[in-house]
Amino acid sequence: MEPPPAKRARPTIDETPSPACSSLPLFEDNTFPQDEALRIEGIKWKRPKEICDCPQFVVDGATRMDVCQGNLSNCWFLSAVACLSLYPQLLEQVVPMDQGFTDGYDGKFRFQFWQYGRWVEVVVDDLLPTIPVQNNGKTQYNLLFVHSKDKDEFWSSLLEKAYAKLKGGYSALQMGFAGEALEDMSGGVVQSCDTSGPTSDLWNHLHNMLERGALICCGNTQGKFETANLMGILSHHMYSVTGTQEVQTLRGSVSLLRIRNPWGHTEWIGPWRDGGPEWQNVTDPEQSENVILEDGEFWMAIEDFQKNFHFLEICHLGPQSILRIDAAAKPWEYTSYEGRWVKGLSAGGCNISSDFYWMNPQFSLTIGNNDANDNSEPQTSCSFIVSVMQKHQRLRKTGHIRVACHIFQGDDSHAYLFQDVLRSSQPLLSAGPCENHREVVLCSSLPPGRYIVIPSLEKDSDEGEFLIRVLTEKGNSSRPIESNGNCSEIAALSALPTEDQCLGRFLQCANSDRRVNNVQLHKLLASLLNDFVPILPKFTLEICRSLMASMDISAVGSLDLEQFCMLWKKIIAGTCIFANLYKDKTDRISSDQLVAALRSAGLPADDFLVRLALVRYGDPDGFLSYPDFICCLLKLQSLTEKFQAADPTGSGEVTLNYRQWLLLAVFS
Repeated sequence: MEPPPAKRARPTIDETPSPACSSLPLFEDNTFPQDEALRIEGIKWKRPKEICDCPQFVVDGATRMDVCQGNLSNCWFLSAVACLSLYPQLLEQVVPMDQGFTDGYDGKFRFQFWQYGRWVEVVVDDLLPTIPVQNNGKTQYNLLFVHSKDKDEFWSSLLEKAYAKLKGGYSALQMGFAGEALEDMSGGVVQSCDTSGPTSDLWNHLHNMLERGALICCGNTQGKFETANLMGILSHHMYSVTGTQEVQTLRGSVSLLRIRNPWGHTEWIGPWRDGGPEWQNVTDPEQSENVILEDGEFWMAIEDFQKNFHFLEICHLGPQSILRIDAAAKPWEYTSYEGRWVKGLSAGGCNISSDFYWMNPQFSLTIGNNDANDNSEPQTSCSFIVSVMQKHQRLRKTGHIRVACHIFQGDDSHAYLFQDVLRSSQPLLSAGPCENHREVVLCSSLPPGRYIVIPSLEKDSDEGEFLIRVLTEKGNSSRPIESNGNCSEIAALSALPTEDQCLGRFLQCANSDRRVNNVQLHKLLASLLNDFVPILPKFTLEICRSLMASMDISAVGSLDLEQFCMLWKKIIAGTCIFANLYKDKTDRISSDQLVAALRSAGLPADDFLVRLALVRYGDPDGFLSYPDFICCLLKLQSLTEKFQAADPTGSGEVTLNYRQWLLLAVFS
């Protein structure tokens, strides 16, 4: 629910000393963000030993009943915690239970969250925001945000504080989708879907997912924000699906779902509600024991569930988490890769028909029969899940950048699906660009074969980092399009050095004026290629002279950092062009391939231009090696750019003075 309107003020830590303070000072986390959600008049930061007489980290086990929402619109996070608490093994992965307020207490608490492929520890102090209230002349401190039904229990409050620190503050937890928190606490992949279709299929699907150890949240999108309908179901509010059961009645079997509201109250008041008359018709006495559940939890028939809840978020657990659930079978093979979109280098936008879409990273997905040793019939289709997740979206605080994903039929003759191929192709499956989600997920099935997965942001000017995860049936595989020992499978662009890494290498090679000459450029390119794309042939010093000339517009004999970064991006873009067209085993391309390569680079290739390029850069057999092709491409791009700059009206003619002619003819 929304925080109540109140006068804003800077939060303070109450200066009243804690009665439990030892001789050693307790830990205070000075790095915790003091954000807008905390600017409420009267807030007092109190430790649990100042809030109650005998605080405990966990009381009688950590359960979904320990998660009650406070003055923060983060039901999405709380519903995920409620799901996680169904599996103590998973919760203990996030909330280490070997900590508390007795022996060794120092005011410090540790939690673990999954962040983009790895588990990270978050440490917080136990100072919690409270609001003081008077009760019979005594001051009590009520927790402002998440709290447990048991006033002496604090694991859920401290978990929320640690998650807020991870995301950038309590305000960062305002509004969201449960899938994000499910992933952050399990390492799983979240599939979003609606609740349409036959009710029997929906119930069976949810039952099977829970049996497999999946975590499930649900919600609806009708009505005003967090207002209850006539049956008590809140709109724009996240719930947890915590169980399934088929009960036998005098009129036949009924399929029920157990639902949890993270508020700890405001339940379903329709059929099969707590204490409802329907329970009197249950024939099995053991099943009728479910008449009254804990606060905030209730049963409802699948038909009513489908009418009141419109979307689901199903978290398929990651490999480390699934191993913790002994009873759950391993449902998927799991692979993951990291990468990034960089403007002008590996960011091509989501418009498939654009000139830049091919620049996006590409990943090969091969799906086939279950197992080479399996004697079963070959499969006609294989299930898989592909997830593309943006990194650090909440921390970015610059608005949402929308992510998309397309899957194309693979082409064994190309390492990349390049511009000419993509313009004549339609994706087999697509997702996004999605609004307000950090992730898109494709959950489907395809016939055995090779496919290409292309993740992208909405615009070719958008930048960011991503994690791509692929879950497939046993025996299938995925990988970035990368080296197998020859130039036809250049490493995916996502593996290239970061800007910081390029800067570091540049400064190592540069003079004191932060510029590199042709000898230093030769050393710098050799270093980058050796460490990041080691399969590529190295550039000679003479090639480096030519590459420098294509960027050194003032003919000073050196490049600054900005010019070098542009050169590096052009080299990699040219590398992708070469990799796409390379077919034989001699690390070179033919004259007909050169036409396609130049056109792919946006150059108006014709017979005259190709003949000049082959005479100047080709070998006696009419082929271009990789280094010669890069040198040729950058030279032609440089000359074309300079001609267009001198011909702003597009007349096709320019006038040069003698010095300008010499600069182009001798140096460029």
